[in-house]
Amino acid sequence: MRLLAVDDDAASAELIVRVAERCGYEAFATSDSRGVINLTRALAPDILAVDINMPNIDANDLFALLQDIQYRGQIFIVSGEDEGVLRRTRQTAEERGLRVVSVQQKPLDFHKLRLMLAGAPLKSVA
Repeated sequence: MRLLAVDDDAASAELIVRVAERCGYEAFATSDSRGVINLTRALAPDILAVDINMPNIDANDLFALLQDIQYRGQIFIVSGEDEGVLRRTRQTAEERGLRVVSVQQKPLDFHKLRLMLAGAPLKSVA
């Protein structure tokens, strides 16, 4: 299984990568939102962890690009935004045919992250 974490805060993306690697994933991080589509094509991640607010491209714009390339993996939405924004962002992704596996507010709950990566059903924020 592969995971790609996309966050303009490189440290946040690396935290997700470290947890994913401990869960048996081959995991990668990028803080370059402009190159995420090329990385997604090259790596074909099973899970794409996406921060909502990034320079150059926000999550909603990224979802449109993922729809265009027919991304079939799962989306994990992560953000410090309030629950309403998380809910609307999830809805936008799902309206584009993307599969959202989980939504979490920052700071991340690493126990919930490990459960999600292990495939355990959990309730997400939105």
